[in-house]
Amino acid sequence: MVNDDYQEKFIIIDPEEGIFLGTAKNEDMTFMDQDPTDKRLVALFSTHNPFEITKAVGFFDKEDAEEYWRIYLKRRCPKAFIAPVFDNSKGPYADVVNIVKSGYGKYAWDLIDCLPMQSEIVH
Repeated sequence: MVNDDYQEKFIIIDPEEGIFLGTAKNEDMTFMDQDPTDKRLVALFSTHNPFEITKAVGFFDKEDAEEYWRIYLKRRCPKAFIAPVFDNSKGPYADVVNIVKSGYGKYAWDLIDCLPMQSEIVH
């Protein structure tokens, strides 16, 4: 049973690239030897997460997620699929904890590694 505070959101998962996190401006990716004058957007996935993001773009409608994948990501990620996630975070994002609770933990390990820890001491 899902609490009323939770709503269904839809995320894009690629078995090789991981969870689609969103986009970044190419000019902001200067640490990756990108051309700073290139104004295109860069798709960010959990397997390559230089910003240590712990949330994924969560579409409110499955059709919107499918359309986004089809238009912008299909050529790069033909094996990607749309996954439903019950999430209680505000806005168009799904939190990594809720992604794991929704059954997609095997795709979320890169996001889990980015969660802040109470102690950074290695035990």
